[in-house]
Amino acid sequence: MFMYLEFDEVDDIQVHEPPEWRRLKEMALTMEPPHDPDEVLSLATWLPKACGAVSNRTLAMFTTSVTEWSTSQRSKIAAVEEVEAACPHLHRENMTSVILYHWRFIDALYFSMTVSTTIGYGYHYPTRPLGRIMCILYSLIGIPLTGILLAWTSEFFGELLFKLFKSKIDKDKQYSRLMIVLATIVYILMGFVVFIFLPSVVFMLLEDWSYLDSVYYAYITLTTIGFGDLVSGKPYEGASLYVYHIAVIIWIMVGLGYWVMVASFITKALKSKRIHHSFLRSAEEMRKLMHQLGIKENPNHNPKFLRENSKATFNLMLQLSNMITVSSDLGNSGSDSPDDVTTATTSTGPSSPSSPIGIPGLSTLFGPGLSRVAPIDHMMGSLRTERGEVAQCIEEYQAMAVRYKA
Repeated sequence: MFMYLEFDEVDDIQVHEPPEWRRLKEMALTMEPPHDPDEVLSLATWLPKACGAVSNRTLAMFTTSVTEWSTSQRSKIAAVEEVEAACPHLHRENMTSVILYHWRFIDALYFSMTVSTTIGYGYHYPTRPLGRIMCILYSLIGIPLTGILLAWTSEFFGELLFKLFKSKIDKDKQYSRLMIVLATIVYILMGFVVFIFLPSVVFMLLEDWSYLDSVYYAYITLTTIGFGDLVSGKPYEGASLYVYHIAVIIWIMVGLGYWVMVASFITKALKSKRIHHSFLRSAEEMRKLMHQLGIKENPNHNPKFLRENSKATFNLMLQLSNMITVSSDLGNSGSDSPDDVTTATTSTGPSSPSSPIGIPGLSTLFGPGLSRVAPIDHMMGSLRTERGEVAQCIEEYQAMAVRYKA
């Protein structure tokens, strides 16, 4: 589309003249004497036969301009014009409009790539109104689609890169900020070598640039700065230009995808580090809470207990949330009877809409679909404590909930 929108309409003038008259004009307008006098005489006798409308005065003036090379150039031009005015068939002009396309297909393809990737070298640009309108519409669609393409591919390969990082690094060191920084530096150096330093050698050989200019061009291109002072492919034509430009387009797209992939890896690594630390803090708080409530691991300190009873532990925390609500309601009503506490707890139930969910974010640790029915008997038997012990547990849980919110 860009190739056919960028054109110029020019007037093509085709001149039709007899070869004898064309030769006579050349000898008349030249500043040197004729080399063959016989040719001059034969053409001089041809002219009256070809154009009988030429007057003797015009014919004599024209013959003089041919034979006498010292005649002024203005006089010679005037003699030629008089002959052509008297005999129009000796000089006929046909004017036709011709459309000239300034861009080849490979030029338009390369321009489309520089627009969609926002490089914009600037040595090719639309000049006609329709071409500029098309460029605006194309960029509105092409730039987001190119970003989505780079995001999808980088997400896929970034996940592979992150898995490679986790498989090569010890589990205890995966969440170290130092290891993440070192891995990022390694991947960035690999990108510079593969996509900047090595291609610069190719550009240096093919474009006759210095190595510094080649590195400069590769960096300016892959960072989408695109000044346009150095552009590849100018010395080439034909099939070699097509192959060269297509190779450069592939290099640009893969290079941009790699840098986006490295950014995706950094994001995944930092996010994994935050999730890991958040999980460790949550597990520590749960362990402290279970210890405060008298729920302890077996004597051998087997962590299997927490895995098998994690949902039951969460249900216990939900019921403690209900206790907080009941205790608050009883405190406001001024009731001091332990029986009232038990009755209110039973009547309110763990699914009361007024009861809080509990610690924010715990549902992400255990997954959706957890039952809000608190099977306390399943984990630790019936909950039968004195009111003072229950109040103490409630206060401790409230303090922990405040820390979570903070």
